[in-house]
Amino acid sequence: MVEHAISALNGWFGDYLSQTDNGLQQPMAFYRDNRPVSPEDFEAPPTGKVCVLVHGLGCNESLWNFPAPHEGGGYGELLERRRGYMTLYLRFNTGLRISNNGKQLAGLLERFCALHDAAVTELLLIGHSVGGLVIRSACHQGVERGHDWVSRVRHVVYLGSPHMGAPLEKATNVATNVLDRFDTTATRVVSDLLNTRSSGVKDLRFGNLVEQDWLDCDPDELMNDRRIPIPWLATARHHLVVGQALAGAGALGDAIVREESAAGRAHGSQPGAPGGSDVQVIPGLDHLALARHQIVYEHIERWVTEDG
Repeated sequence: MVEHAISALNGWFGDYLSQTDNGLQQPMAFYRDNRPVSPEDFEAPPTGKVCVLVHGLGCNESLWNFPAPHEGGGYGELLERRRGYMTLYLRFNTGLRISNNGKQLAGLLERFCALHDAAVTELLLIGHSVGGLVIRSACHQGVERGHDWVSRVRHVVYLGSPHMGAPLEKATNVATNVLDRFDTTATRVVSDLLNTRSSGVKDLRFGNLVEQDWLDCDPDELMNDRRIPIPWLATARHHLVVGQALAGAGALGDAIVREESAAGRAHGSQPGAPGGSDVQVIPGLDHLALARHQIVYEHIERWVTEDG
């Protein structure tokens, strides 16, 4: 329970915790059994296949556990047993900039692959919500830095990731700007309180992926989309899972992320966006359910086995 509270705190105030070197911040690391494990302490993957699971905002690796009465642990455990993947669970400070977390993840994967070298032949990356955006940022920055691990990525799965931004963050941005116009003590207090939300949350307004999207900008300016179009990693196959909290209500999406955002649909702004059978809409699933549902797992297993 305490770890869940700390993860939620990192989601809302994570950048402040990092800036003040607060002991409650969650440094990025791979986790096993609720403990951080350095890349040096992992054995080489026996089959050459590695799966990395990246949680969403305010969460940790427990997000991936199937709810009772399901058995089997979660996606990672099933992929290990059925498909021979070594599973690495990432825990990180979700309140930091997406580009910051992307840079850290790229470095961590480069370190892991350098240590195990030829023993790592395939990477499967799975991200829930903001975790998917962190993966996209990591892939882009890995390419820019000439990292070796990027060439080993075969599949990337995005579960309810807001590629076009999240409506709640957009609404909060509009609300704080409206409150500021009244300029009373009460409205200033509410506006200031809302604006304490982390940079990681504010990045979700439009789905910022790189530093240029936010550098030298007012983070609280009214609805100004400064995103630079970032191509999807060309050497990997990308799969997007879109939830519909109410069957047939596509506009609502999974109740947190709208369908067109989770599917990466925006004319001219996302070069190479996946389509067709690589975008799976699942009626009846809300945002959190996308990270721990048997139906979603079946699609993941189908995708990773189609090539071989």
